[in-house]
Amino acid sequence: MSPLSSQSTVGQWLSAIETKLHALVGLMSLLLIVTSPWILMGRRLSPNANGWNYWHIYGGLFCALVTVAFTISVCKNGQWRQLYPWLVGDLNQCKQDLLGLLKGTLPHSGSKGLLSIIAGIGLLLLLLTSLSGVSWYLAQGSEYAMNLRYFHMLFAQYFTGVLLLHILCGLLHLRDFFD
Repeated sequence: MSPLSSQSTVGQWLSAIETKLHALVGLMSLLLIVTSPWILMGRRLSPNANGWNYWHIYGGLFCALVTVAFTISVCKNGQWRQLYPWLVGDLNQCKQDLLGLLKGTLPHSGSKGLLSIIAGIGLLLLLLTSLSGVSWYLAQGSEYAMNLRYFHMLFAQYFTGVLLLHILCGLLHLRDFFD
């Protein structure tokens, strides 16, 4: 087998994984959010922790790794400009979408507009939730653990709100197929 064909095989394999990352991040996020009310952890994991705690911790660590891979996937080759147009001062499409909403017109997806910005904010909040959760896990027992717990829960609550908005926007995107 030539090196070129093995590179294309690896490229195809990576491409296949990338297409599934969005669904995997979404599923893991929903499972972690839904099971979070049963988590009993403060400064450290209790010696008699239940299965929900272990599921949340190790599922969360896995979700954090998948989130990093997903972030790299959606931000490579300059694609980050679609999710974060405000970083380069390009808010024209978002302004048009907001003006359209005032007139009763729903925004379309796939541009640098409102729906993409919502997705980008959700991704940032998921990264912050992941970072604070991993940091909390690593700092358990330390004086910083409860502060990290607070930020993890705060970011998770904001992420949950944006995730619900993202799901609603995804449902709005379905209408694009029928226009």
